[in-house]
Parts: sequence; C-alpha cells; structure tokens
Amino acid sequence: FNRINLIYGTISDYCTEQSCPVMSGGPKYEYRWQDEHKYRKPTALSAPQYMNLLMDWIEVQINNEDIFPTNVGESSARSS
Repeated sequence: FNRINLIYGTISDYCTEQSCPVMSGGPKYEYRWQDEHKYRKPTALSAPQYMNLLMDWIEVQINNEDIFPTNVGESSARSS
C-alpha cells in the first residue's frame, strides 16, 4: 500500500481531472467505481477521483482488525 501510494503520488501531478478524465486501462477498458455508500451503481470517474477512493478503501481494509488482526492468536470481538 505504501509503495503504491508513493508511486501514485509521483504521477498525480501529471494525471489531473483535465488530463485524465476517465480511469482506464487503455482504449478498451474503463474502470468504474461502485461502493456501499455514495456510488451504489458503477460510476465513471476521473482517474484522480477513482484513485483517491481506491486508496481510501484499501486503507480502511488494511486497518480493519477483523481482516488483518494485529494481535496474533486473539480473535476479534465480532468473530466470537
């Protein structure tokens, strides 16, 4: 996560709302954002918007004790 965040930081000055209006993987692939909160249907976003949402989502997952517990051998309160 940290390395990807650093790499993204280096290109974010060049990939702006104007220069990257669509999150795509070449001319044939467009990535759309969907989540349980604001974007309930797949939504086309600019690359910076998409990446910001993605990095925020990943950080929440990484910090979720139910997915990645920090204390080995202890189960979380929710899994009991």
